[in-house]
Amino acid sequence: MGQFHRAGGGIGHFERLGLGDSLIHGLHPAAKGIVTLGYIVTVVSVPPASLSALVPFLFYPVLAASVSGAPWKLLFARLAPVLPFVLFFALSNLMLMREPAFTLSVLGAAFTVTRGMVFFAAILLKTTFTVIALLLLMATTPFYEIAECITAPPAFRVFGLQIILTMRYITTLLDEAEAMWTAYALRSPGAKALRMKDMGPFMGRLLLRSFDRAERVFCAMKCRGFAGVYRGAPRKCFTQTAAGVFTPVNLAYVALSLAVFGMLRLCNVSVALGKLFL
Repeated sequence: MGQFHRAGGGIGHFERLGLGDSLIHGLHPAAKGIVTLGYIVTVVSVPPASLSALVPFLFYPVLAASVSGAPWKLLFARLAPVLPFVLFFALSNLMLMREPAFTLSVLGAAFTVTRGMVFFAAILLKTTFTVIALLLLMATTPFYEIAECITAPPAFRVFGLQIILTMRYITTLLDEAEAMWTAYALRSPGAKALRMKDMGPFMGRLLLRSFDRAERVFCAMKCRGFAGVYRGAPRKCFTQTAAGVFTPVNLAYVALSLAVFGMLRLCNVSVALGKLFL
């Protein structure tokens, strides 16, 4: 993989992961989208002061990654660019919220935990859980199946097509940039980066090549019958029909998942287990 594709976040890797054959891969994309949205809304709605209520939500990404076979190394690699921004935002809580929340006894020494520390940990956990959930949706669902769900409602078809074509063209743009950089490196021995004096001509040629490639891609799509609706090859499995209709398995998956998320939101499982076993 070239440096431009690595900078693009490994989009092609997620595309290949989405073509797996696990149980979660076979679920209807709309079912997985509803469950992911429900999980994110539930996690975000947990009060930051209730840190113990967030911990049980770890079960969903762990279970989904284990069943689907999504590599944790790739998930955390895609999570890493988000964490610095969240850390800067969360650090303000440490400085502004210094009221004591509770006291911990560590090796016989009392340690005071402030409200800022609790909020800091809650923000990090919420960000980690929600971003991992979105990455798991991408890693278990082919992009063309997500595209079909986005463009199905007529009201969202134009907006959905913009997102779809943009995502699809990113890899094409990276291919053009990679080819231009290879040609530039061969003509500039010893150059480790693009020189500033060559930046303008390089970007101009990349723009012109992109327009030309986009025109050829669009003509190829029209020749293959593209009429405003993005369609992919249907996959047959016991959880999804070829026509993309919900089966009882998908309905059960959505109902059970949302019920569990609601229970975790309304009941602090960590406190209940602590009272039961301690």
